[in-house]
Order: sequence, then structure tokens, then C-alpha cells
Amino acid sequence: MTDAAEARKAALRKFLQDNGGFAKVVATFGLTQSQASYLSQLTAQDSTASFGEKSAKNWEDRLRIDGGLLVNAGRMATIPATTAPAMAPAPAPGMPAVVVPLLANAGSMGPGTEVQHDDVLVGHIALSEQWVARRLQPTSPKALRFIHAYGDSMHPTFEDGDVLLVDTGMRDPKSIDGVYVMAANDRVYIKRVRQRMDGVVEISSDNATVKTVDVLNGDHRIDILGRVVWCWNGRKL
Repeated sequence: MTDAAEARKAALRKFLQDNGGFAKVVATFGLTQSQASYLSQLTAQDSTASFGEKSAKNWEDRLRIDGGLLVNAGRMATIPATTAPAMAPAPAPGMPAVVVPLLANAGSMGPGTEVQHDDVLVGHIALSEQWVARRLQPTSPKALRFIHAYGDSMHPTFEDGDVLLVDTGMRDPKSIDGVYVMAANDRVYIKRVRQRMDGVVEISSDNATVKTVDVLNGDHRIDILGRVVWCWNGRKL
């Protein structure tokens, strides 16, 4: 059994737990006897049933699970060992998990993406509680959010389409240098922020071909929305 299949099963078990248990889910979604039997096989602790991505997507549709909860759990578990942290971010079967919202809000690494003034939830991604505590040490697990990044101004740190994990409790760039999600002029940006020796806070891009350098001097309103702490490609920031 692959790690991805086990991660999908763990996410499915948690879905059952959060929705009243096996019997209630079967009744609520009107599963047939054969579907209920297969669901029981998938969610048994000693399950050896195969659970590929296509099957996970079918179950998401059948159970009306939004945002790719099962599919994303499997993808998180397949990050190559050369880039993944020491502990896999996806929770092991039966182990505690932190379920992080995946938002439609996108951060741009180029000219900016228009702000969505309300967080639009499109799904969740389950992470190992132990991995979150040891690897990320967030201000609070409840402050974590996943968003997509678009553009190339932060290459090679991020690539176009990467999914980023943001700690929304970290909003003071003077406390720690790093990559931040910020809003300005009704647009969302992802930029590197650092405090220079003269105390000035500087905003820049990682891509050497993009000459983007600015300073936070109070002339423009910039709202810091959070600090990027991890990327789907396995990089801790």
C-alpha cells in the first residue's frame, strides 16, 4: 500500500468522524449496499484495499466533499524524499491531524491578484499534527491557511501554481525576515520582506531578472496578511 493511498484513507476516516460516523454518512448520502461495503473496506484500520486518485475523486463527488480533501491528502504524501521534511506532512493513519483551510484567495508573484475581501474556502488539507508542531512551530495551528501562488517573480523559491502554507498570525515583518503575503491597492502580493541595518523595511522579489524593490515608509497602505512558512515543493521558509 502506498503512502498516498494511506493518506487518502486517513482523510476519509476523518471525514467520517467529523460527520457523525460511518452509519450516519451512509444514511445521509444514500449510499448503496455495495458502496457502503467498499467504504467500510477503505476506512478499516487494517485496510489493504487500493485507493487511487481517481477513486478518491469519485468519493469526493459521491460524498460532496469540496476542495479535493482526499486527492490533496494523497498528493501531500508523495512529495519526493529529497525535498520533503524529515517527517511527512501528511498524517499517518490514526495519528492526530491539523486540518488547514485551502482558500481561493491567490497571491501573485507578479503584478498582483485582486483581493477577495472574504476568505473563500474551497477545501481542506490535512497535515500531521506532530510535523506542524516540530517543523513549522506556527503562532497557532488555527492560523494556518493554504493559498495558491501565481507568477514568476519569486522564482526559484516558488514556481507558478505552487501551493503555499501561510501563518496568518505572523503579520509583523520587523519581527522576522521572510516571504510575506500582503495586500496593497486592492491587490494581493507575495514578496520577500527584510529589515535593513538602517531599520528600513524592504520588499523585493527573488527572481534576479525582476527588479522589484520597494520600502515600507508609510506612503502607501500595505496590509501584511501572513508569512509563508512552507511550500508544496517541500521547502520550509
